[in-house]
Amino acid sequence: MKYKDFVDYSKLDPVKAAAIEKFSGTISNPKRLGIKIAEGTIGEPAIAFELPEQDFFLAFNVEGLGTKNLIADAMCNDKRGKGAKYYEGVGIDNVAMSTNDLAAIGADAIVYGDIISSGNSAWFDGNDKIKFLFEGFRKAADEIGMAIPCGETPTLQGIVNPETLDIAGASVGIIQPKTRLVFGKDISEGDLIIGLESSGLHSNGISLARKVAESLPDGYFFEIPETGNFLGEEILKPTRLYTRPLIEMLEKTELHYLAPITGHGWKKIMRAKKPFSYEIHSLPEPAGIFRFLQEKAKISDEEAYSTWNMGIGYAIIAPEKSSEAIKKIAQKYKINSFELGSVCRGEKKVVIRQKKIVFQP
Repeated sequence: MKYKDFVDYSKLDPVKAAAIEKFSGTISNPKRLGIKIAEGTIGEPAIAFELPEQDFFLAFNVEGLGTKNLIADAMCNDKRGKGAKYYEGVGIDNVAMSTNDLAAIGADAIVYGDIISSGNSAWFDGNDKIKFLFEGFRKAADEIGMAIPCGETPTLQGIVNPETLDIAGASVGIIQPKTRLVFGKDISEGDLIIGLESSGLHSNGISLARKVAESLPDGYFFEIPETGNFLGEEILKPTRLYTRPLIEMLEKTELHYLAPITGHGWKKIMRAKKPFSYEIHSLPEPAGIFRFLQEKAKISDEEAYSTWNMGIGYAIIAPEKSSEAIKKIAQKYKINSFELGSVCRGEKKVVIRQKKIVFQP
């Protein structure tokens, strides 16, 4: 199995690049209102824009959940599972997909809006899944400290499978003062690469994980020998919300770049525009779920580290002087942190030395 058999970024990435080029001429349009887009954030996980005579940026991001709720559907509908409760984690996942990206440019989320698309409005009749989905949204909003004042529930017959949902959302945040805007302009040779532990698979590479489940007896209810847990429950562990620790780090120390490890896996470490080599010399052992999926999918280390987060949900690039503060704040939020490597002079690439992996743009 290979992830590109199900999701092929070589087809998707050119579309994103074409969109950026096509819409580049619109960037100056809001100037009619005195509003300026921070052009350095274009191509980053979120964009920032400034209002006239204000000492802050606003930031915006929109993201989809992907296919993780299909696993919740399968687990909910089987008597061996925990019923609709799985959808609470799906709600947290959906919020995390947007707000974790928003925090990547230094933005503290203030509002979130969801889009819950169905193929048949009858899906909502007496369905406890939606109750738990909303509970997940609410828990995430309270943890981050933001409002959910709006949302949308379109029914798209013929587009969305009537047995499930297509879930997405968008968030707006504030960067205050403006000096906390982060998009990689200060990355320097010798900066450290520090990883923040993930809570599990999060919400990327799910299509490949689903294919693994299809190949196993009992599917999502296959017990992973190392943990004794059902495969589906391991995959459904909610995505960690990184907003609060990252904002506190920005308040108390100096950070040069923030990279959520999502689509493309560890390739995301080199997302910043500056041409540097990102050398990984210390690699934490990934949790059992990653080793299990890699073994069953029969994929290489290179494929695994470009598909899943492999235990690191966020990468921070910062000067060495910030290392101790980052570790202390992570510990405060009960997140393990790891010094992974450093930024070196050279062509843009990520080098994972222990695995003899080189990722290039």
